[in-house]
Amino acid sequence: MNDVLRLGLLLVIAAVVLTAVGALVARWLDPARRLTRYLRLALDAPPEGVMMDRGGGKAMAFNIDAGKIAVLWDRGRKGYVYKLEQLVGAEMMVDNLVLARCFRDRPIVPLDEIPLSAHRGVIRVVFHNPRDPEYELELWPALNGRGHEYPTPADAVQAGRKWLARLEALLHRPAPRTLTRPAPPAPILPDEDEPPPWDEDDDVARLGED
Repeated sequence: MNDVLRLGLLLVIAAVVLTAVGALVARWLDPARRLTRYLRLALDAPPEGVMMDRGGGKAMAFNIDAGKIAVLWDRGRKGYVYKLEQLVGAEMMVDNLVLARCFRDRPIVPLDEIPLSAHRGVIRVVFHNPRDPEYELELWPALNGRGHEYPTPADAVQAGRKWLARLEALLHRPAPRTLTRPAPPAPILPDEDEPPPWDEDDDVARLGED
């Protein structure tokens, strides 16, 4: 009888351990947590203003103190890291119509009305990068209908509006007094064969595959 009780106790302990390990693995592999880790690694700082398309494996964020903005794709394994000075602007498109826009040298187009229904919502960001000047992140729906970040199209558009408002503040903030020379007119991109993917000496750092 004691052997049976001992065996039963061992089985219960083993089940608890396996459940805990499975929960930790699932937490580690969660797409949102994975993208957040990659954003932190790319920015070398805590990500701020995080926007994600969980189904498509895309994310973007910035850090004001670090002066960087990162855009990721391919489940976070590829992307670019820019200086905030290289950010040109962004716009939000709903069903192929631009509802809101903020650019450095253009009039701001605020969002006047939040649509209650939409088939597709996209944030488009533009950078000083002659090779890949545009980056798009689909807010609604998620890729193949999986992993909706927002429950409704209106929630997605509202999140995009708030993100654009933060971006607008970044674009129109006063230049730092310590800046003694203007940024170069075009980014310097590393060659495809050059390792390290994130080089602080480059105006644009390209992220490689992990």
